[in-house]
Amino acid sequence: MTEAQIPVAFRGLFEPHRFKVFYGGRGGAKSRSFAAALLIIGRTRTIRVLCAREIQNSIRDSVKRLLDDEISRCGFGDFYTSTDQEVRGLNGSLFLFAGLRTNPARIKSYEGLTHCWIEEAETISQKSLDLLIPTMRTEGSEIWMSFNPDRVNSPVWEIFVLGPPPPDSLICKVTWRDNPWFPEVLRKEMEHCKATDPDKYAHVWEGEPVLISSGSYYGKILQAAEDAGRIGIVPVEPQLLVNTAWDLGMADSTAIWFFQHLPVGHTGEWRFIDYYEASGEGLAHYAKVLSDKGYSYGIHTAPHDIAVRELGSGKSRIDTAKGLGINFKACPQQAIPDGIEAVRQVLAASWLDREKCKQGLQCLWGYQREWDDVYGRFKDKPRHDWTSHGADAMRYAAVGFRRPVDLSGAPRKARTAYDMWGQ
Repeated sequence: MTEAQIPVAFRGLFEPHRFKVFYGGRGGAKSRSFAAALLIIGRTRTIRVLCAREIQNSIRDSVKRLLDDEISRCGFGDFYTSTDQEVRGLNGSLFLFAGLRTNPARIKSYEGLTHCWIEEAETISQKSLDLLIPTMRTEGSEIWMSFNPDRVNSPVWEIFVLGPPPPDSLICKVTWRDNPWFPEVLRKEMEHCKATDPDKYAHVWEGEPVLISSGSYYGKILQAAEDAGRIGIVPVEPQLLVNTAWDLGMADSTAIWFFQHLPVGHTGEWRFIDYYEASGEGLAHYAKVLSDKGYSYGIHTAPHDIAVRELGSGKSRIDTAKGLGINFKACPQQAIPDGIEAVRQVLAASWLDREKCKQGLQCLWGYQREWDDVYGRFKDKPRHDWTSHGADAMRYAAVGFRRPVDLSGAPRKARTAYDMWGQ
């Protein structure tokens, strides 16, 4: 294989651009063309490439096998050496592999990167993008992204396709039509899909995103809120306290929803006014976040295991938080499906601030069931990825927040009785 054998639609990969984003349907030769183009460029000059995904638990999750295949297909075996963890060229070109969410410290430590290729960029979180982009600081460095669109609310879709994209971005949609080597077996599959399921055909083969992913837990409810005008600007009600619900990570992200609750009717009205998420920080950092936001706080809800004492210090995180001025109430332990149903009921009675809760909303839109490749169907459990933290924090709000009511549902002014949402 030579450069001339890369489809014409991908010739822009050889032009200088800060961002190169190629998206579309199945059979468009995106991954193969990206791999071949980088290998060709790596022969002409010394480059240092980070091949990244959102999650990479092992080298098998990476595109290394694809690069090895292209080295063989292109006849580059005399130039590139492939080891267990990297690919090296005779001129010093180097291909490295890492997960953006699974190896954030490693990502920050990379120096001299000239290229980053994000495969399956559809799954990349906003936080990972915010981590990666400043890391690519070498003069003339480029960020390449390839993906098949899934949903319209993913960060990559919103930033680069809906746009306007960042300066010096090359955005290209490619489909099976752009692949001169589109195999006959896929053509037959594509034509059958087109004849029997036009909507699926548009999504899978033409690269059109779906409004709501078929495995989404909250997509339909969020779309109903959008249609009803309940996602937009949500002002803070000065007479109400601001409550928080937390998903507390240890070596992972911590997510916080900020909300006010109006105790009217059966479920009340929920107003989600803010959201915050970070990783690698201690409780003191989040105590400062609460202080800097300047809200008057009510109840802080945390996961049920916050009271468990750590072996090293003998103190629990609930004790540590109390010393920082955060008085947590532990959420009762409840089965995840029940908690998801509680969130559905909360979202049906919620207003959400589009800008201040943007990252949290992306988590809720993207939160979905795990796919079973063996049986070709969704499992009865959530997929654990970057959306999980915001979704879990929302679940703790729905299950753990206690609101004052009397038997008629009206607020009581003194000696408040509490009911437990979802109990």
